[in-house]
Amino acid sequence: MRLETQWVVVVFLCTLNGVAQQPANGTSGLAADKRPGTGTVTGRVYLDDTKGPARKAKVSLQPAEALQSNAPHSRSSGQTDSKVTIEIETSFDGSFSFSHVAYGAYYVIASYPGYLSPPLAEARSPYDTQQPLGPAEAKQKEHVFETVPRVTVQSDQPASAEVTLVRGGAISGNISYDDGNPAIGLRVAVLARTLREGKETWVPLNFPGTPFSLIVTDDRGNYRISGLPDQKYIVQVTLDSSESITYVSSGSSSGTGSNNTTQLIIYSGNTPRLKDAAPFSVGLREERTGEDIRIPLSKLHRVSGFIVSAHDGHTINSEAVILYSTDDKSFAGRANSTENNPGFTLNFVFDGEYILMSPMAADVDYQLLPQPIGNPSPPLYESHPLHLYGSASIPLHVGSDMDGVTIAVPEPTAKEAQVFKDAYRQQVDQTQSPQ
Repeated sequence: MRLETQWVVVVFLCTLNGVAQQPANGTSGLAADKRPGTGTVTGRVYLDDTKGPARKAKVSLQPAEALQSNAPHSRSSGQTDSKVTIEIETSFDGSFSFSHVAYGAYYVIASYPGYLSPPLAEARSPYDTQQPLGPAEAKQKEHVFETVPRVTVQSDQPASAEVTLVRGGAISGNISYDDGNPAIGLRVAVLARTLREGKETWVPLNFPGTPFSLIVTDDRGNYRISGLPDQKYIVQVTLDSSESITYVSSGSSSGTGSNNTTQLIIYSGNTPRLKDAAPFSVGLREERTGEDIRIPLSKLHRVSGFIVSAHDGHTINSEAVILYSTDDKSFAGRANSTENNPGFTLNFVFDGEYILMSPMAADVDYQLLPQPIGNPSPPLYESHPLHLYGSASIPLHVGSDMDGVTIAVPEPTAKEAQVFKDAYRQQVDQTQSPQ
């Protein structure tokens, strides 16, 4: 099966600049087709499998010049000319009508839950929006736009277009723990095979604004992801754990604080390592069921300990530790100390050989700040670094829960000291800058 090199689908729309709502008809004293410099665009959206109308589908007019550019898109810059993206909903007969549309060329792009948009499967990866397209990607993008309806708005010439949406594939399954209980409310993402800098890799389709961004398991641990192009995929489920405390006042106002946030990711094939995941293919209109994942809680361990000074052995109260797998140096976990706990705790650690690293640590004086009256919130501290330490690492064999693990850190090198000073100065500048 061929390798899909770039991604768009409905998610392609999210790489574009801001969306402006279509002005309501009748807001101007001039008819749309008589208003200087504007025209109308009408049409219908159909579904390819039912041949019926796409009711309440999203339809947008997107300036052709902006979409055809191979330069990276910038979400923050906004539109710089008079042509903006316009979006409306279709009526119950699948029809749409845009009025007051500035003269120019536009692509008519529709989106509907479970369907491709039409069929934008390979034009620009939304994960690489800061990089211009290369020759191969630009050619593929040109091929994609040959399938997209295009209209030209001119004086006294109403434009029209029909859009047919193709039903995409769907993936469904159940997420559970190894004791048989359903894993409720966990985030589920689908990873698609793609190329980055000529190398095969897997990227998640879960960025904001897409149909894939907020998928969580239901009360039975079930999930379903639809609207997928013909492609190879891996399912990813994320389990977050943190020590959260909520403060509630008598007036019902509240504040929440959390510490020791730990994240566990499990992939298709019930593995925590992406390289060991079990990919599968999904075709257009295919309903692939049974993509279940079981989270092996009984095989997970806790590793806790302290960072100490190699000079005199005292416990250092501010640090971060990172856990790597020994064989391929892949990331396996991270933990930080807190103002109230100078140690570290790593949850969700599997049996295996690891490297535990402390990239930087410091003795810090934490000063508790006054609490706002009547406004419950977690304790707030002001930190004052006293002494910096260098990096160190130790090998670690994990076969059960481990307590009292220690890493002795040395004095910093000149480079490490400078990095710390620069980072601290930047933090202070950000804190003192006006909001």
